[in-house]
Amino acid sequence: MTPPETEYSGSEATINLNSLNKNLEFLKQKSGKENVIAVVKANAYGHGALSISKHLEEKVSQLAVASVDEGIQLRKAGIELPILVFGVPSHANAAAYSRYRLTATVSHLGHFSLLPAGTGYHLNFDTGMRRVGLFPSQVEEVLQAMQKHKDIDCRGIYSHYATADDPGSEYVQTQHELFTEIRAQFPTEIPAHMSNSAAVLHYDVDHFEWIRVGIGLMGYAPGKTQPDGLIPALNWTTHAVMIRKINTGDRVSYGGTWRAPYAGYLATLPVGYADGIPRVLSNRLHVKIGEKMFPVVGNVTMDYCMVFLGEKRIKTGSVVHLMGRHGWPANTWAELANSITHEILCRLTPRVRRRYQSV
Repeated sequence: MTPPETEYSGSEATINLNSLNKNLEFLKQKSGKENVIAVVKANAYGHGALSISKHLEEKVSQLAVASVDEGIQLRKAGIELPILVFGVPSHANAAAYSRYRLTATVSHLGHFSLLPAGTGYHLNFDTGMRRVGLFPSQVEEVLQAMQKHKDIDCRGIYSHYATADDPGSEYVQTQHELFTEIRAQFPTEIPAHMSNSAAVLHYDVDHFEWIRVGIGLMGYAPGKTQPDGLIPALNWTTHAVMIRKINTGDRVSYGGTWRAPYAGYLATLPVGYADGIPRVLSNRLHVKIGEKMFPVVGNVTMDYCMVFLGEKRIKTGSVVHLMGRHGWPANTWAELANSITHEILCRLTPRVRRRYQSV
């Protein structure tokens, strides 16, 4: 067999920055708020935190990340926007907040004495998520601690919805009322934020001074309800590196979990679970080649997966659309994988090249 003239390897995620702009404007209009905290944690949900942050720097009020390390990475790249760190401060990273001008999250009374002088912080109250956060019963103690530790600066107060992904959840209103009561006990000049992408998209509530959005910026709504107005920003493509004949009854991949129902052609793609395709989508995922969808067959391997073309033969090097507007969107992947869109997008590893365009 003559090898292909061009070697194709790996895959590429193209992120359309114009789609990101449209999603941002849609979320602003939906919420009626201009002040936006753009959540770029977990490499901006797989979209590339540095490039996304640079693009948004003139368009949002501040950024938010999960950890001090993520914040430091943005600072070293030249990002000047305020950066809120959701993570819990520790003795090991406390000094980094002032050194890199990162905004801390105070979610425990002990954090007041931990943070160095000059550090800005947001208070995080647990209104029902039961993950981290100060308890509503601690409001008076928090106010006393703020007076005692005037060398650090309170720049915000927030909480987090637990069930806003569900458009009909009564618990959202319960949490909203509790946070409204908490917020009323603090100075009005301290801005508040509680609404994530789900709350902005699904609930007509007071969104306070800021909205805090991440997955919505990338073009997806949390949960199964996908409203019109959001555009997936990421399109993931690869190329067929080999086309092979396959006979009736031939087994494919580890475990031989799939057998060819009739003779045809099999395309091998240079992407696998080490790139971000969940192995659980073996024999479930479909990809687009040309104008037609084809099934991924056999178990997804670390570096490859196989596509049954039936009687259609394509050329080596043919473009294959894995995810996005030309293939199945990430929320369809998530539904089949019994997961959520966030996890599917965050799975994209550094092996997937990122490219950015504005069209």
